[in-house]
Amino acid sequence: MGSSELLKAVQNEARELAEELPFQTYLARVQRDSRLARLSHQLVHDMVEASGISEVGGRRSYGLFRDELFGVDDAIAQVAEYFRAAARRLDVRKRILVLVGPPGCGKSTLVNTLKQGLEDYTRTKDGAVYAIKGCPVYEEPLHLVPRHLRTDLDVHVEGDLCPYCRWVVRNAHRGDISRVPVQRFVFSAAEGIGIGTYVATDPGSEDLTRLVGEVDLSLLRGSTDRAAARQAFRLDGELNAANRGIADLIEILKMDERFLSILLALSQEQMIKLSGRGVMYADEAIVAHSNLAEYQSLVNEPRAAALLDRLVVVRMGYALAVGDEVRIYEKLLGPLLEEGRLSPLALRVAAIFAVLTRLTPTSGWNLQRKLRYYDGRFIRDLRADDAQALRSASPPDGSFGFSPRYVLNQISRALARTKGCLGGLAVLEILWEGLSQRAGFAEEDRESATGLFRTARLEYDELVKQAVRRALKAGFPREAEAYAKELRAELRSLAEGAGAKKAERLRKLEDTLGVGPAGRAEFRRGVLARLELAQGRKEPLGLADASLGEALDKMLLPSWNEAAKLLTSGNEQRIGALRAALVKEGGFSAACADDLIAYAGALAGLGGDRRAEPRRLRWRS
Repeated sequence: MGSSELLKAVQNEARELAEELPFQTYLARVQRDSRLARLSHQLVHDMVEASGISEVGGRRSYGLFRDELFGVDDAIAQVAEYFRAAARRLDVRKRILVLVGPPGCGKSTLVNTLKQGLEDYTRTKDGAVYAIKGCPVYEEPLHLVPRHLRTDLDVHVEGDLCPYCRWVVRNAHRGDISRVPVQRFVFSAAEGIGIGTYVATDPGSEDLTRLVGEVDLSLLRGSTDRAAARQAFRLDGELNAANRGIADLIEILKMDERFLSILLALSQEQMIKLSGRGVMYADEAIVAHSNLAEYQSLVNEPRAAALLDRLVVVRMGYALAVGDEVRIYEKLLGPLLEEGRLSPLALRVAAIFAVLTRLTPTSGWNLQRKLRYYDGRFIRDLRADDAQALRSASPPDGSFGFSPRYVLNQISRALARTKGCLGGLAVLEILWEGLSQRAGFAEEDRESATGLFRTARLEYDELVKQAVRRALKAGFPREAEAYAKELRAELRSLAEGAGAKKAERLRKLEDTLGVGPAGRAEFRRGVLARLELAQGRKEPLGLADASLGEALDKMLLPSWNEAAKLLTSGNEQRIGALRAALVKEGGFSAACADDLIAYAGALAGLGGDRRAEPRRLRWRS
């Protein structure tokens, strides 16, 4: 698009998004399309639905959050269910939605994604929103219709005019609502239009007007000037700004009782008690977030019973699947990944360490087994009781541990001091080095951290071996993809009632993993669901399921013993071919490929015996 076309497009959009029309025209439009007069919760719900929903295996995936949040699918589903029920004007819309979880688990990201989604949605035709022109809180125009005449509209209308609009209609328009102009608007968090953001600080110094604005009727004194009215009705608090949309309340439980009582009245009665005389109707979804410690303090406070009864709590935690944690890092590192200085295994081993800090051993589950289970890998002889033990553990996995911020801080430090390739082992060392700088980390925690690093190191060794074996198999990604496609066809055929006689690939897969007869039905349903989800997203099927990937490695790749013989053979030509394959198909830079081959060669020379390793790493000393 050239510069002139770009400017023309911007001008056309600006005219469309600032469309002005008489109230009578708006009224006719609403009677044709009642969505124009929808309430805030329905607007949020429609926005989420418009972003796309896919359902596989009974689980919904929401397009709005797909590239923003990873590993918190259950929390996203609960938030979506809340807005789905509230959109139907059920009583749940009179509750405050509170996201509770440890720092860095995605609470703010979830709310910010909703806010950004509303900004984008209200710029579309389906998301069009109109207000009384000049209203400081972007009033729903149907509020102009007196209550006793609304039954003739065949549209649900809720609420009354704000004090400013009431004064303007009475004084500037002499009560003639047909003279009141209506204008389209778009939501904006930066401008405080349809989105309000309040950050709780010190309760003793908080000013209530930051939340509700203020009213000073002495400024009017019989005047009919609208400018004077705007000064008198300063509806510039964050709850005023959130009218028609979302109020984002950060660290809500730090507020004192005055503020919380206003929130209770708003959620239950849709009324804001103004700072001064009077109240104002407000239609807004209240979404708040808080950390675990303050939420627990509230639960233990007897006087907080009224507030707790009006909360819908969604618990969030850190990602527990290594793949999800890696996607968080990839999103936040962004352009740095394109420089080729970071080994493809570096982020994965960092994620392995981070996830390990979020787990505790439970009956029948050591940390390594838990790690693999949460990552979707096949667990032999897994019983239903074992999975139930995970869900009932207290505190639950993911509610504690190291956040992605710590990991990214250390990776950034390592990249700043490293000129060549930053490999997985170097990442583990920088993570160990940063422990002393981590807030809350005591010297007595070092012993338990040592065990986590050892486990992460063992997992990294397996990643190195896998990368070498895959590079030795020419065309492995294509072969794995073809196998996955055929497997999907077999699983679909079985799901549709066909016999299992021709399911050769499925039987081979199950034999390779050791899937017993009792667990086959559930295993097949799970693999098919993940393959269907990947197909719907047009993602590689060979990467859709960790269990499938594990089996494909065993079936299609050379063994580690074969790879070790090559690495210790001194055959420069074959090692050069391995290096080229790592670069071409493995995503390694030349420097990272050399680093990996050197480390894999050391592993091959050790024969897998870590006790014979000549170099002692800091967490082993």
